Amino acid sequence: MKSRLHKVLSALATPIALLVIVIVLGFSFLAIVLVPGLELASEVADSSTALKLLGEQQRHPTLLRASLESMRERLGDRGYIQESLDQLRTSSSKLDAAIHEMTLARPVGWFSLTADTGAVGAPIAGKHKALLLDSWAREMEVLAPVLAYQGVPYQDNETTGTNLNGSGRQLEADVTAALRSSRHVLPVLDGELMAITEDLQATNLRSATQLRLVMLSGLVIALLLVALVTVLLSARERQESSLRQARQQTADILRTVKDGLFLLDQKLTIGAAYSGALEALFQRKDFAGLPFENLLKSIVSERTLTTALKFVKILWAERTNEKLVKTINPLGEVEVHIDAGNGKFDTRYLQFEFHRVRVDGEMTHVLVSVSDVTARVDLARELQTAQTQAQGQVDTLLGILHIDHAQLTSFLSDSNAAMKMINAVLREPTREEGVFRKKLDTLFRQVHSVKGEAAALGLSSIESRAHAFEDDLKSLKEKPELSGNDFLPLVIKLDDLLTHLQSVSDLVSRLSHLHLQPAQPEAVHTVTAVIEEEKQKQKPHAGKTDSGVASTLQQLAERVARENNKEAALQCKGLDAVPDEYRRAVKDIGIQAVRNAIVHGIESPEARLAAGKSPQGIVRLSFQEAGDTGYKLVVEDDGQGLSTERIKEAALKKGFITPERALTLDTKQIFSLLFQPGFSTVENATKDAGRGVGMNVIADLTNQLGGRVSVATSNGKFTRLTMTLPRAVKRADDTEAA
Repeated sequence: MKSRLHKVLSALATPIALLVIVIVLGFSFLAIVLVPGLELASEVADSSTALKLLGEQQRHPTLLRASLESMRERLGDRGYIQESLDQLRTSSSKLDAAIHEMTLARPVGWFSLTADTGAVGAPIAGKHKALLLDSWAREMEVLAPVLAYQGVPYQDNETTGTNLNGSGRQLEADVTAALRSSRHVLPVLDGELMAITEDLQATNLRSATQLRLVMLSGLVIALLLVALVTVLLSARERQESSLRQARQQTADILRTVKDGLFLLDQKLTIGAAYSGALEALFQRKDFAGLPFENLLKSIVSERTLTTALKFVKILWAERTNEKLVKTINPLGEVEVHIDAGNGKFDTRYLQFEFHRVRVDGEMTHVLVSVSDVTARVDLARELQTAQTQAQGQVDTLLGILHIDHAQLTSFLSDSNAAMKMINAVLREPTREEGVFRKKLDTLFRQVHSVKGEAAALGLSSIESRAHAFEDDLKSLKEKPELSGNDFLPLVIKLDDLLTHLQSVSDLVSRLSHLHLQPAQPEAVHTVTAVIEEEKQKQKPHAGKTDSGVASTLQQLAERVARENNKEAALQCKGLDAVPDEYRRAVKDIGIQAVRNAIVHGIESPEARLAAGKSPQGIVRLSFQEAGDTGYKLVVEDDGQGLSTERIKEAALKKGFITPERALTLDTKQIFSLLFQPGFSTVENATKDAGRGVGMNVIADLTNQLGGRVSVATSNGKFTRLTMTLPRAVKRADDTEAA
């Protein structure tokens, strides 16, 4: 029973129920107390006014009689009658006006004394009206001659003295007649006025009694209303207390939970209640009423934002399968950039989960939970990095096993020299823009040489790091202005490349150490056997010449052709006759020239067949003496040749020449563009082409040796590069060549 009563009171204590109860009780109070009370109070006021009016008029009949008697006495004494006449006129006038007022129909709301008390238009006199008017009419009839008198009623005679004149005698007769009539009429008027007064008093008493009853009823209703409101407010207070406890518990939960929680309405606006973790996750506090789009706008990419908004809108469609759509959540693990102040941004990884909220089966909100999964992502990346490094070490080991020891040692020695050169260039202080650009060209050539030889040997881990170094160099080249600070990030990439080269060198040393041990366990024998087996596999490539350069170039040609979906064969001649002082330069020039010939010169098998050629292209590299003048290094391919128009078009597009200059260039000048730093006819750079470095390396190395480069080509037939080298290397360049 108490539980049911509590439920009823709880239902009545709602704001809407309280409002309805107050309105009903208010109207009841108005209908039962206020309206009747106002009417009764009006009646009491009107009757009081009427009583006052009657009280004032009850003395006038007496005054009339006294005025008439005074006039008769003064006429007999031949005295002054004007004062008594004026008093008679005043009293009769006021009494006439009062009787007229009491017998007139009253306006709406005025008090009345008819049998139907309160009827509209009834006079105050009520049932006494006829007799009152008749009596007053008879009285006024005899008073009229007296009231109308004008003049002096006396005349003076020397013999008889003061006597009444004719008008005086007539006035005396009229006064006497009026006195006789007033003895009968005025008592009737007094009686009627008294009767009206008694009726008014009775009515006033009745109205006052009724008013007291109404007020008492109003007091009772007011007490009931106060009691009811007190009970309802008490129930309301208990309900609010429960709600406060629930809200406090909810606030405690939202403040304590580590995940960010908030609700989205159909307009994708964040609700007023949200967990405190949101402030730490997003470094802001203005979440209530914030559009979901504004929350994400500054921390995710435009594409992710667009996809996320579409995803959340899909959740509001009733036909959407919630479990199925969660699998395509674009915010399942999203990288965000939070403003940490001072122009810095904190990179994190957040996981958003969306859940529909339903009330009575109808979807009202979407509950969003946000958790910081940065630690998990970082751990996964560390594991992935560790796996990649481990796999990289295995790949490096396998790559080393496929390389001739002499070739590998030579590569490591040359790479070490290149790294020292790069380090020296980076450390060289300068402030001039032109010097910065020259530093970039030098760095490009050195890194490109290392990348080319690593690619030739199949050392993909070194090649990829060198390629990443080139990416940074390319970004610097594209900047309109350079400063010393722009070169600082290169130190990190250089350190990574140096560290990796050192690890490869250590690995080679360990393998060599194992190979040289006199007493080897079974595992070491196995490694040694593998090394010997791999060396034997390399011998067919190196069989054409005793130089390790040829083997390196053979591997490079096979790899570049395969990765560019081409067929190409490299034919080397005379490399065993390369002087020691030219060994590294010839190797670097050969690497760049062979790669350039396969990428740019040799056509695809389909194109070669269409042109009537064999599907396999041929690249010929030869080194030979050129009499007393020195040596010639020639690299020739039977590919598509060079197009001067295509070269000019690329030079115009990249700003190497102006349209006016293009009109004046001869063939030799056009070919010279090929050797400019950064020039390439390829739009998109790859690890084998597009940087505009390879041909520049060839020209630079040739120039350092004191030689020259010439180009010969025939459209659709061949392209030939001829590097003419002197007999002896310039001493000024010996240091750099080392």
